[in-house]
Amino acid sequence: MRIRKKAIWAVCLCCLICVSGCAASNVRQQSVPENNHSADEPETDGRMSELSVIEHDAPLKIGDLGVERLLFPSHMRSLGKGHARNASLLDPNGFPLIRAFPNPSIQPIRGNYAENVIETAKSYLRTPYEYGSDRMEPSTFDCSDFTRWVYLYALGMDLPWDSRSQAAYIKAFAGRQYTDLNEARRGDILFFTRFLGPHASDYEGLQPEDKPISHMGIYLGDGKLIHTASKETGGVRIDVIRWKHLEYRFLFGGGVLD
Repeated sequence: MRIRKKAIWAVCLCCLICVSGCAASNVRQQSVPENNHSADEPETDGRMSELSVIEHDAPLKIGDLGVERLLFPSHMRSLGKGHARNASLLDPNGFPLIRAFPNPSIQPIRGNYAENVIETAKSYLRTPYEYGSDRMEPSTFDCSDFTRWVYLYALGMDLPWDSRSQAAYIKAFAGRQYTDLNEARRGDILFFTRFLGPHASDYEGLQPEDKPISHMGIYLGDGKLIHTASKETGGVRIDVIRWKHLEYRFLFGGGVLD
């Protein structure tokens, strides 16, 4: 049954990717400014701040440290995109960075593709967490699989497979990038370093090499993030970023749709 399920999803993904690839390269879609969506996007619970949970949560501390390189050494993606070592732009795993655009046949919700992304992301709330989850079906996610699947299913945009590769994609193609959370817009992808503790002081004085990208999520606006961090924290969830370790771990963000 699982093999059949994977086959069905694989066919669907191929259709989405092929249609997306036909989109004109000059397609642009502005990210939605931060609006008040608090009524229908409340914080899931307080588990991301409970010391009894996070102090003993190994996946939260490890995060997504190059999951594609570690768990997919056979380069499964090479069947679809190829492994072009001589490409001008490569992600950290050696795959070519190829800019993706929304499938033109998909209508933007309320006039903006970011809302398609948000609605799809919310439909997966509480989906279980699995480190190195199957990239071909959505029964479980790790953080980068979640963001990739959301953009793929919502808009037909095929992003790279892990957090550092998606960060490379943002740096290569996002016209709007920032290190100040105040500049984040609804639908943006945000990147975070590994969990070192719940206090701001745990992250003071760190050098860039001490802050590898290990986590990511989608910004909802109103200071909130939809993401998945570990089994202990309950899979896909919504959290407030400010005044918590997520704020202290924030590295940078950008707009995939800009």
